[in-house]
Amino acid sequence: MKAADLLANDGVKIRVIDLYSLKPIDTKTLAAAANATAGKIVVAEDHWPEGGIGEAVLSALVAAGITGLRWAHLAVRDMPTSGKPAELLHAAGIDADCIAKAVRDLL
Repeated sequence: MKAADLLANDGVKIRVIDLYSLKPIDTKTLAAAANATAGKIVVAEDHWPEGGIGEAVLSALVAAGITGLRWAHLAVRDMPTSGKPAELLHAAGIDADCIAKAVRDLL
């Protein structure tokens, strides 16, 4: 939500979808968002990308027939080290600033 606030302060309108459940995944909401944003999707998750939310979102959108996706998948890709939570989120590229940058890069 902090990334959404950062973007809103810059006049960038986005939508945030809380996928509280992967099974069943809310394909209808995801497809509506993809259609409303010309296929621009950013997924941020605080764990490994393999078998995670990003893969589930992409699979659901493809199964729904959504084409022309432009998306960014932010996830933990390297072995985390020790540090404060904010430092670890930034190092993984999933803090608010990194999420906001990923959105801006798709605009």
